[in-house]
Amino acid sequence: MSEIADFLRARYAEQRTLAEAAAEDAGKEWSPGDEHLSSSVNDAVTRTAVVIGPWEYLDWGLRRHVAAHDPAAVLADLDAKLAIVDLMERMLDVAEGDAEVDHYGGLSAAEETLCRLAQPFAGHADHKGEEWKP
Repeated sequence: MSEIADFLRARYAEQRTLAEAAAEDAGKEWSPGDEHLSSSVNDAVTRTAVVIGPWEYLDWGLRRHVAAHDPAAVLADLDAKLAIVDLMERMLDVAEGDAEVDHYGGLSAAEETLCRLAQPFAGHADHKGEEWKP
């Protein structure tokens, strides 16, 4: 199961890069294609800019959504998810080969938790599709 944990850590690292870049650039003027952004961050920013357009044209619901996902909130969410991944991986290590622990569902609960955390990334090229479906 560490393959799925590693997959999740890599996706969360990508999201962390975006949130940290957003925190660093808060209040700065930018345009799609800015040189100082890494290519993965720049690609994501460009796609987002094309989809949502200038701030003044966003409806209030989307503005509230963007504001609720400020970099600090995203980083805190990622820390919580990484802690869950670590906990589930430890549970798998403890439960593996221990019939009593597995009897209480520890192994299947940990596996299902990791699979559920991976679902938002189902479209990613490295996602295992049906194999990781809860």
